Amino acid sequence: MALRQVKDLLQWVADFHATLGAQYDKLSAQHSDERMKMALGFLAQREERMQRSLAQFIDDAQSSVLNVWLQDSQNFVHPKLLERIPQCVGCNDPQDILANSLTAHRTLSDMYRLRAELSQVPGEQELFEDLARHQEAEARLQARDFGRLAMY
Repeated sequence: MALRQVKDLLQWVADFHATLGAQYDKLSAQHSDERMKMALGFLAQREERMQRSLAQFIDDAQSSVLNVWLQDSQNFVHPKLLERIPQCVGCNDPQDILANSLTAHRTLSDMYRLRAELSQVPGEQELFEDLARHQEAEARLQARDFGRLAMY
């Protein structure tokens, strides 16, 4: 089993958001369809915002929670699904893109919820529950905005 700290996990998630945002930005530049450009550009901005927000949190958070050690039987390799998400395989229309984004949010939210259940240190459970709620709120916001895009 590998042991990592909460801050390592959060940095890993921040890096994932940065990778996903860069991929959406790259895909946006490749499309000629305006709706696809808008959808991908929107997601790129949201992922970059989430990355910055998480990085700022890591800088500002109490070190007592960030320095908590996690016991991880998967050698810190979280769901393999996350490796496929940045490529946005099959993203041919806005609904495909939304499905890709919601998969990422659901996977991260599930990981946070699991970490909350496994927590053993004061503050750790609250941190992961807050992160899960934030991830779920972001998914709702994106689904709502994609619904608006579909109306045009």
